[in-house]
Parts: sequence; C-alpha cells; structure tokens
Amino acid sequence: MEAGRIVTGETIHPSNCPICGLDNDCGNLSGKPRGTCWCSRESFPDEIFDLVPSHQMNQSCICRDCLSAFKNGRQDEKAE
Repeated sequence: MEAGRIVTGETIHPSNCPICGLDNDCGNLSGKPRGTCWCSRESFPDEIFDLVPSHQMNQSCICRDCLSAFKNGRQDEKAE
C-alpha cells in the first residue's frame, strides 16, 4: 500500500481497491464461481473498513496487499 496515496474519482471502480486505488484482483468480477475468490479465504478485521471512504463502502473490494499491510501493522502494534 502506498503511503499517502489519494483515491480519486478515476480510481473508483469495482476492480480497484478503495484504500490504495490499485487492482484488487477480485475473483467475483472476473467470473469465478461465488466463494472461490482469494478474499473468501481471508478474514478482514473490522477496523480495516475505517480506512474506506464512506462513499466507497460496498463499492469495491479491498486488495490483498492492503489487507496484508493492515494485518502486519496490527501485529506490530500488538508486539509493542
């Protein structure tokens, strides 16, 4: 996830992550059977949704990189 990246109107698209604006690799959009996308095997902490602007909530999926960065950041906080 790029620090300070601002998601603009041009990046708001179902295939773009609402946090970083990059491709979210959504399996549902690519036509994979429901439940086979990478995100179906992941857990998303409730707090990660605080990073999603309200107008983008439920519009597109958070990407794997942002999820991983968020989880790693949380683990670092717990270790302190």
